Amino acid sequence: MGYDYLALKSLTLRWSVAGFRNQIGVGKESNICTVGDEEGNPLCLKLHRLGRVCFRNVKEKRDYHGKRHKMSWLYLSRISATREYAYMKALYDRGFPVPRPVDFNRHCVIMELVDGYSLTNVAEVGNF
Repeated sequence: MGYDYLALKSLTLRWSVAGFRNQIGVGKESNICTVGDEEGNPLCLKLHRLGRVCFRNVKEKRDYHGKRHKMSWLYLSRISATREYAYMKALYDRGFPVPRPVDFNRHCVIMELVDGYSLTNVAEVGNF
């Protein structure tokens, strides 16, 4: 909770976040919330939480740690957020249909909120 506060404080000082709205999702590696910017536009805040469910699986499936034997979930979450922001920005800048990346700090990534449905609420997807 303290790490969340530090990240949110930094993001508010940079004017990336002006208000906190509600939580829209919880997964095994992140929490998703809606926030607002200075103009009142809705944005998506993703708080990375690597290692929350099974730390061993993170070590086996991710290459974040390199040769390190000891690493904290804070460190892994920060690397995960940094990479997600960098990849999303690279894709967005090249015209791929991804949410617009706004900012990141520590283990948090802020991006454009895409209006749509959660896939858990979709029973069938048609062909396009």
